[in-house]
Amino acid sequence: MKKYALILAAGKGTRMRTELPKCAFPILGKPMIEYIVENIEKTDIDEIIAIVGHKKEVIQNILKDRVQYAIQEQILGTGHAVLSAAPLLEGKEGTTFILPGDMPLMEYPLMDKLMRAHEEMGNDLTVVTMIMEYPKGYGRIVRDEYGTVKGIVEENDCTESEKHIKEVNSSVYIVNNKALFETLKLIKKNERKGEYYLTDIVALMHQTYKVNTFIVRNAMVTMGINDLYSISIAEKYLRDSINKSHMLSGVSMVNPETITIGHNVVIEEGVWIYPNTSIIGNSVIKKGAIIGPNSEVRDSFIDEGAEIRHSLIIESRVGKKTTVGPFAHLRGHANIGDHNRIGNFVEVKNSTTGFDTKAAHLAYIGDAVVGDRVNFGCGSITVNYDGVKKHKTLIGNDVFIGCNVNMVAPIEISDNVFIAAGSTVTKDIPKGSLAIARNQQINKEDYYKFLIKPKPTEEKH
Repeated sequence: MKKYALILAAGKGTRMRTELPKCAFPILGKPMIEYIVENIEKTDIDEIIAIVGHKKEVIQNILKDRVQYAIQEQILGTGHAVLSAAPLLEGKEGTTFILPGDMPLMEYPLMDKLMRAHEEMGNDLTVVTMIMEYPKGYGRIVRDEYGTVKGIVEENDCTESEKHIKEVNSSVYIVNNKALFETLKLIKKNERKGEYYLTDIVALMHQTYKVNTFIVRNAMVTMGINDLYSISIAEKYLRDSINKSHMLSGVSMVNPETITIGHNVVIEEGVWIYPNTSIIGNSVIKKGAIIGPNSEVRDSFIDEGAEIRHSLIIESRVGKKTTVGPFAHLRGHANIGDHNRIGNFVEVKNSTTGFDTKAAHLAYIGDAVVGDRVNFGCGSITVNYDGVKKHKTLIGNDVFIGCNVNMVAPIEISDNVFIAAGSTVTKDIPKGSLAIARNQQINKEDYYKFLIKPKPTEEKH
């Protein structure tokens, strides 16, 4: 039988106090709902359906065609949200895994374990629960005298004795799909809140179906995100878990509590990461690289033996044995070759450099293709923007660019060229040439005495 996943992602998340839908809020640089989808994709679940409503286009833009979508036009509770998926699921044989879109810490091994337990116990409905010493705010699991689950009671509807129950609902369910949609039609609107509670399916199914629970030992993995403070708790848990995994695989971290590694980052053994460093997105760090301190790498590839110090690398590639920083900025698909030196306050954007090229300080390389063994003097820049369009600069091999040179694109500088300091070059330079493009120096002698008038002498009394 087929397996389905329903992700509840239609709510506003008003307690987050942001314009962004709650399920789209980033954790370690990635929307929380993307963690859920990535983990479901690693299970044997056949179809994923996201139930969206408030600002649905934001969620759809994140997940695109990785899932199907059901629209909850009115926000009338979790029961109504699941019923919104009826056009896609009603009448189909199989099992449905239901979970909130604000539960980013549940990983696929646990999802697989829950599905197997549901099948092995022969349940029609499995409610995933946890034991909480201080259960305030959670729905309580109510059992009959035989220990059978007979319902879930929300905090505000609990009697005084029910409030002392420590087994609580995680809002994760595994349920027979046909029974689910038959039962959803029997749920009545809660008079106090005017919503349809998904939790009501437990009491209804208890009468004719086999209902059981699966208690999760680590309550953190079923933690729901309700506000910005809980985001910080989830980030710390995820950060510690990811860092531990990398360190056990041979990655050295200095002060790991200050280091943030994204969920999808690949880091090989032998890498050193120093304090206050963030590596997120689909980044890859090859063995022997040194990252940090005080650096950010996002969606980038850092090759073997490269060093990144006090710098920002975004959507770029750094070659073998290349040093970047301090205070360098690579962005917009910068592709830095092997054995390069990108130094202090150098910015590279949408450019490629060859082997053993150096820009040691205070340079800008934008929209350029740069060859091997090129040296950029201090203050040299490619002038790539004319106010309307960006233009390309082509620089050959073995080119020496003096200090404070402006290369006004579009321009091609051939091999073995020297450009004199202070030049503004606007024309192509042929192979082996020396280009000088600056005004002749003129010295005005005795200029100071004409510019500065002598002070009048003071009269003596």
